[in-house]
Amino acid sequence: MIKEKTIIFTDLDGTLLDHTTYSFEPAKPMLNYIKTNKILLVIVTSKTKDEVLRIQKLLEMKAPFIVENGGGIFMPSKEGYDMVSMGFEYEYIRSCFLKYAKSVPILGFFDMKDEEVASYTNLCIENASDARKRTFTEPFILEDESKLDELQKMANEDELDIVKGGRFYHLITKGQDKASAIKFLINTYKKSSDEAFHTIALGDSANDLSMLQSVDTPVLIPHPDGSFMACNIEGVTKAPFPGPKGWNSVLKEYFDVK
Repeated sequence: MIKEKTIIFTDLDGTLLDHTTYSFEPAKPMLNYIKTNKILLVIVTSKTKDEVLRIQKLLEMKAPFIVENGGGIFMPSKEGYDMVSMGFEYEYIRSCFLKYAKSVPILGFFDMKDEEVASYTNLCIENASDARKRTFTEPFILEDESKLDELQKMANEDELDIVKGGRFYHLITKGQDKASAIKFLINTYKKSSDEAFHTIALGDSANDLSMLQSVDTPVLIPHPDGSFMACNIEGVTKAPFPGPKGWNSVLKEYFDVK
């Protein structure tokens, strides 16, 4: 049975995209079903606008999307996309980052060359370049994990926060997360429609927790080794497989697709 009023929110890396290859091939059956039945699929990711636009092109879709861990929302418009900012501008984020780097060993995307980002992420050079075009947040490598508390304290004093993604830490605006952006988007749709929406979200890492907590049906995707992130969300569904295979499996059951 088709649930026409469902909105699907999905993380990318390790969820809709394979953690190593970035392929969404195993998810194609349900991606085609979603497209055929005009179900709204919203990408919610730590990636940048340029990265998501490239992925949407591959998916042959145009829909709202949320970037940089809730830092910004892009809504389709006649001219392309309208941006809604949910956090501080990148210039402020970077100025704080440079201040912290004087006392804590951290290496941000801005400080790396495209080749270095490609090496850390297994992305091609072109995609690594897109990943470095930040608007709201700064992904970084923390060389000494014992410095995390010190770094977190400094960030909080500047109204910033540190979140952990699948591969990197991210310096973001305090209070900014995937959930806030999702709630903004849901409220936008509610204002323009009398219909009730059932929301489902799929994610695999710590920066997805707020997103999973903010929807009706949270889905946790396992890591490549089959383990799950620590999660005590009531009623969470655990996918049987990592990445896009698990993504496809859960949605197939949810929509009762034979």
